[in-house]
Amino acid sequence: MKNSLLFVLLFNLFIVGCNETVTVDTFTFEKPDAAEVLRLDDRADIFQWEGNIFNTNIEWIDELELNEDQHLGEIKFNATKAEDFKNGAANHLPIGAKIYSVKERDDILIVK
Repeated sequence: MKNSLLFVLLFNLFIVGCNETVTVDTFTFEKPDAAEVLRLDDRADIFQWEGNIFNTNIEWIDELELNEDQHLGEIKFNATKAEDFKNGAANHLPIGAKIYSVKERDDILIVK
């Protein structure tokens, strides 16, 4: 009995000792800023609202049926360089373009 218990214990130690060490990488995702978006596509049509960068003219969004909800604000100025972006800035949208939330989603805005 003692020999079989010793054998099981040694076998388990052997199995555990022979296993590969698995390393898991963790990633944190941060919201992209204007510099990163423009680095990926220097012709991107973007604006910044509440600290988030929004891309315009996205085809799959045009296929959604969205209804405007609340008027949030408007584009206040145009930015020509990534470092000039702050809330209310856009690189292609005209100053005064109105920004609305949508009823169906909280991650999409409508700009008119």
